[in-house]
Formats: sequence, C-alpha cells, structure tokens
Amino acid sequence: MIGPINNADRALILSFLLFLTALYLHLLFPMAIWAEGVLAIGEAALVGGAADWFAVTALFRKPLGFPYHTAILPRRRDGFIHAVTIMVQKEFFSRRKIFNHIEKMHLVPLLQTYLHRSETKEQTTNTVMHFLRGSLLRRNNGKMISYLSMRMKEIVLQEDAAGLIDRLVDVFHTNSWDRKAFVKLAGFLKKEAAAEETWHSIHDSLGRIEYEKIGGGFLSRLLEMTNTVNLNEGTDLIQRHICAALDELGTDGSPLQEQVLSLCRSYLLNLRRDDEILSLTRELQERMAGELPIEETLVRLFDEMRKHFERDRERHVNSIEEHMPELYTHLRRIIHVEYDHMRSLVEERPELQKIIAKVLYDLLARSALHAQTLVGIVVGNVLSRLTDDELNRLIYDKVEEDFLWIRVNGSLIGGCIGGIIFICTRVIM
Repeated sequence: MIGPINNADRALILSFLLFLTALYLHLLFPMAIWAEGVLAIGEAALVGGAADWFAVTALFRKPLGFPYHTAILPRRRDGFIHAVTIMVQKEFFSRRKIFNHIEKMHLVPLLQTYLHRSETKEQTTNTVMHFLRGSLLRRNNGKMISYLSMRMKEIVLQEDAAGLIDRLVDVFHTNSWDRKAFVKLAGFLKKEAAAEETWHSIHDSLGRIEYEKIGGGFLSRLLEMTNTVNLNEGTDLIQRHICAALDELGTDGSPLQEQVLSLCRSYLLNLRRDDEILSLTRELQERMAGELPIEETLVRLFDEMRKHFERDRERHVNSIEEHMPELYTHLRRIIHVEYDHMRSLVEERPELQKIIAKVLYDLLARSALHAQTLVGIVVGNVLSRLTDDELNRLIYDKVEEDFLWIRVNGSLIGGCIGGIIFICTRVIM
C-alpha cells in the first residue's frame, strides 16, 4: 500500500544498502571470507524483504505492474464479500449465540418495569386514541357499522320490559329529569291557565253546572238577583287556585311537587306488573329493532363525522378533544383503568407471565433469526458499494501492523538464513 515510509520500508532499504556495502567490500577484498559472508547475508536479507514486500503488495494491487496472480483482493472481491457475509451471519449472529443471549434475558421483569413507566401508559393511551380517530376517518366503515347496528338491535331485543321500566324510572330520578319535566310542564300549564280563554272556559263550565243543578226557574233568578252565586268571582277564584297550585308544582322541593313525583314514580313502577303494558313494551322493542333505520342512520353519522374530522385534521385539531371533551376525558379514563388492570394481571398471575414470556422469547428469536439474514444483506450491500481502493484500505488498516512485521521479519529471517547457508557451505567445503 502506498503511504509514508514505515519500519518495513526502512528495513528493506537497510537490506539494500547492506547488500551494496557488502558487494563493494567483496569487490574490494575478493579473497576475504568475512566480506563474502556479509555479501551472502545482505543478498538473502534483500531477497527476503523484497519477496515479502511483493507478497503483501500483491494481495491488494499489482506490484511494479506485475499482472500474474496479483491484486488478489480486488479480483476476488465477490468471493471475499460473500465469505465476510457468511461469517457475520454464521459466527457473529449464529442461532446458538442468539438463543444463548436471549435465554439470559429476564423478559417479564423488564416488561413489568416498562409498563410501570408513566410515559408508557401515556404513549399507549395516545396510540389507542389515535387508532380510534383513524377508525372514524376511514371511508369504508361497513363492518363497524354492521356490527354496531347488530349490537344495538340485540341490546334493544334482549332488554327485559320490567327491567327497562325500572331503569327508565331510575334514570329520570337520578338525573332529576322528572323534576325538570314537571317544572317545565307547570310553567306551560300556568301560562295556559292564566289565559283569557281558560277563564271563559271555567266560567262556561260553572254556568252549565249551575243550570244542571237548579235549572233556569225562579230560584236561579233569585240567586242571581241577590248575588248569592257570582260566577265571575267563582271563576276568578278557581283560576287563581289553579295558578297557585301550578306555581307550587313548578317550585323545586315543594311539598306538592314531591307528592306528585312520588305518585308518578309509584305508578310507573306498578306498570311493570301489568301484562298488557309489558306485552306492549315488548312489541315496541321488536318494532324498534326491525323498523328503525339504525344502519342508515349510522352510515350518515359516520360520513358526517368523517368529513368534520378531516376538516379538523387540516387545522391540526383533535376533533374528539375539541368538540367532545367529556367523551375524550371519559375514553382516556377507560383506557387508563384497563391499562392498570392489564398491568396488575401481568404482575399477579404466574400462568400469564409464563405465556407472555413464551410469546416474547419466540418473538425475539424469530426477529433475531430474520435479523441474521438482514445483517448479511446489509453487510454485503455496504461492502459491494466500496471501490477497490476503499476495500483495500478497509482491510489493510485493520492488519497494517502485522503486514509490516511480516515484511520486517522477511528481511531478518532472510539475512539469518543467508548467514546459516554461508556457514554451512564453508564447513562442508
């Protein structure tokens, strides 16, 4: 490899200078044995250093342009890349090493620690809420609409008539809907009772009653002349009493209102023992389940919601949070409760922990085995994109020091062998 002068180059240059010096001494003292020995050592050191330089250089390029069996790595780069890929797959990411490493991991405690983090709980909640928004934004919600329609019909049909009456009474009482209804009804009736038409109606009714009781003879005219019976005053009195009663009925917590509410509730609860009412309620349930356009209504509802949500998404607004804050809060509360319940199940049930551990180990093992192939592909692609010079530099930089010592050792060993051969030849001769 081309680069600054290093110890191996210095050793080769020193061998060459030693050879030149030994050759000069041999020519100067042709009969001197020591000059001949120095020359033999210099020759061998120069040959060993040059041979090792040639061998190391031939791995990466063509030394001195020599074309035969040189530049081995660039010529065999495909085989080298394939061998490196197989080595990474089979050795570094072998099945045995993967499974041994996975078996040392305690996955369930790690999972429990992860689930205890508040960030995990919040991320899970946001993910579920995002999924709910995405479900509402889908154009084709046919399956969801069919399921909801079927469930609504089933709920209507499976509801017990007597239980339905009980629940309706309880809902009206709990939410004070019955009290509010009486307040509005009392206000409406008072307005009607105070009207002039009502006054005339009461007056006419009293007149008819008077005629039915005493007729139109002398007694009637006598009572009228003596003002014993004054229909106008009676009408005013009755109208005032009616308005006063309606005022008391419309006043929250008044005795009359409480008495009327109690009577109404008792009457409604008694309806659950009436067979005709129960039969009528059941027939109403069946007709509602069969004739109400539940599915068509849900289709229009989802379509309008989707359009509205899409407009909000363009404004980067969370539609549920902005337009239905109570529903949004309620959904998040439900998700939090279910999340805590799931976490407690994981912590308290050993059989569930075994199932989760088995699933996690299997998932990790399969993922790791898939990663084995993926890592090989990544390594192969990365090495394939390298140029010959980049690939040479990548390999050479990792073993540069060893290659330099190979070259240095070539000069040293060559010189030693040259000296031994010279001594042996002199001894034999």
